[in-house]
Amino acid sequence: MDTLFLKNFFEYKPIFNDNPQYIVDEIKKLSSDYLDESSIELIQKTYEYAREAHKSTLPRHSGEPYIVHPVLVAKFLMYIKPDLASIQAALLHDVIEDTDLKYDDIKTVFWEDVANLCQWLEKVSKVRYKWEERQLETLKKTFLAMWKDIRVIFVKLADRIHNIQTLQFHPKEEKRLRIAYETLKIFVPMAERLWLSFFQWYLENWSFKILNNSEFNRIFNYIKKNFSDSEWYTKKWIEIITQTLNKHEISNFEIRWRIKSPYRIYKKLQKYNTKDISKVMDILAFRIVTEWIDWCYSVLGFIHSEFTPIIHKIKDYIALPKANWYKSIHTTILWMFDFPVEIQIRTKEMDEYAEYWIAAHFAYKENEKSVLVPESQSIWIQSIQDLVKNFQEEPDKEKFKDILQIEIFDKNIFIYTPNWDVKELPDCSTVLDFAFRVHTDIWLRFKHAFVNGRIVPIDYKLKTWDIVKIETFKNKYTASGSWQSILYTPSAKNKLNRFVKHLERKNYISVAEKLFNDKLENFWLPLLYTKHDLISKKYKDEEMEDLLFRFYDNQVSVVKVIKEIYKNIFKDTIEHNIDEEDLKKEYIPVVNSENKKVIIDTDKALDYTLCPECNPKYPHKILSRSGKDWIKIHTMKCKAVKNISYDKLIEAHWEWTKNTVYVLKLNLDVLDKPWVLLQILSIFYDLNINLSNIQVLKWEWSWNKNIIELEFINPSKIYYVLKELKNKENLVKVLEVEII
Repeated sequence: MDTLFLKNFFEYKPIFNDNPQYIVDEIKKLSSDYLDESSIELIQKTYEYAREAHKSTLPRHSGEPYIVHPVLVAKFLMYIKPDLASIQAALLHDVIEDTDLKYDDIKTVFWEDVANLCQWLEKVSKVRYKWEERQLETLKKTFLAMWKDIRVIFVKLADRIHNIQTLQFHPKEEKRLRIAYETLKIFVPMAERLWLSFFQWYLENWSFKILNNSEFNRIFNYIKKNFSDSEWYTKKWIEIITQTLNKHEISNFEIRWRIKSPYRIYKKLQKYNTKDISKVMDILAFRIVTEWIDWCYSVLGFIHSEFTPIIHKIKDYIALPKANWYKSIHTTILWMFDFPVEIQIRTKEMDEYAEYWIAAHFAYKENEKSVLVPESQSIWIQSIQDLVKNFQEEPDKEKFKDILQIEIFDKNIFIYTPNWDVKELPDCSTVLDFAFRVHTDIWLRFKHAFVNGRIVPIDYKLKTWDIVKIETFKNKYTASGSWQSILYTPSAKNKLNRFVKHLERKNYISVAEKLFNDKLENFWLPLLYTKHDLISKKYKDEEMEDLLFRFYDNQVSVVKVIKEIYKNIFKDTIEHNIDEEDLKKEYIPVVNSENKKVIIDTDKALDYTLCPECNPKYPHKILSRSGKDWIKIHTMKCKAVKNISYDKLIEAHWEWTKNTVYVLKLNLDVLDKPWVLLQILSIFYDLNINLSNIQVLKWEWSWNKNIIELEFINPSKIYYVLKELKNKENLVKVLEVEII
């Protein structure tokens, strides 16, 4: 962006032509680079249809004929090289809402794909709520529409660009501020997360101009004062660097330059906590676009030989791309001008990737209307779709807003896999969130997590550029309902919730099948799924599972099923004077036996055995120990507990009580230095463990005796506490461990 463009950019001039055919001609010319002739004719036909439809629509607040708005929306959309249906939807996006024409009219004249896009756009724009309600409902409607077709978002963002440009003409200041704030807080993050940088640039700068006009003008005037001659002195530098590259036989390159936008400068000032604009080093930047990757590094060397680089400002995004696979080399140099200047070096392919993201990343399948989306976008979009679908009828709107805050508006961190792939996660994500983001098999079989080569607890919070390696079990699942308290990202919580429900149902059905067969056996009837069984033959697999599930939940009895399937046998039973109610009492399964009174880690369907040594009974406080193929229940005073590997412990409680809160009592010798105790307490903080009591007693001249009590629900955390304390054995010695 040069200074001339910057000036023109913020001087929107209304168009009073009621037939802006010349803009449509520009759209047709741009689309002719990749669309066939018949598609160009359809663009013209769609424009004429929209112009006729909006003939009676009132002018906008800017005084422009209404048809100017959809035409300019379509023009903005051309930056991302949209398909034909998207261009048509942009031209027709307000027809359903503002005219007498409806969905069927558009479908008849054009086709269903265009009509669907227009209908979904109309649903998004129809929302009229007060501020908080409107914001929330706009998000819901928008993301629900995006679930239908992501092209809805592209048109909506282009629509918002023209709306924010003409917002200055709206007579109500309150509405101007509200729409600008909504744009900055909702639509800018959307554009950013979809890597639509050009759309993001327009939306954030126009919103900034409306919301903070004094700061906008201060920055804008600084740019005009200090960079008004940019065209003159950048030309000289371009000549110098061109001669240098030619001398070293670098050919087929292009050099461009830009001025940083006011909003981006404002964000840098906030980051540096200063109002001094001269502190921003990359207001002026140059871009050198070459043919080959090795030329990029050669150019970097030539520039550093001519000018002085600021070492900590050299960033190699070719070797280590950003999370969105942006690739380029960045360096900041001195002595070219009176201020530092950033140089970006990339290949033509990288430049197209960065500048025309949608053209580089979205491919339309031949003869199909669907869109191929990059994996990272696909994951994020799917998580938002799942989120909105789960909360369509959710009355708890505050909870919905909290989750959206995590998925869309929170700061993100970037994590390396062992293969140096980059995964993007919300800030505050744990290693378990990372496992969910990588692959289903990873989190299902989670064993250990290593961060930067060091083993960490499962709830360890990640930081940008951590290198994370997850080790898994080969032949067993470890996913547990207790992980809900460890996970931060809603998408991971949803996956776990679905898995737990599926697992619970599967376990219930397995138990129900055994109980059902026991009752059938008492009636001398064939067991389920055997050769002569009539019950499983009558029902389909899903119906049979549903029957067993309802049987387990006491919604249906064996007697009722037998009466329906084995009518003759049941009739004989009645004729032998056996009362039906007695049969029900005898044979209806009651899941209340001694070995079904314990809930293990929120799951009441797991099989287990009671320890014969301590013989747990209500109201004993209990915990469970996992083995390779079994789970055993112990009391807290059981001798076996002292010899158990703590990472095998799992929370357990009687089904009519709440989750067990365990207390770990530690008797420690601690080096008599104030900072040592702080280090120990930080271990408990990092592991998210509550400290309920601490006593510090003078012991020897250099050591203190400390008695510490910790509270937690997950007893396996004991393992990590003791492991971390052992790593500091030169500072602390564990004398005694007791679980209460």
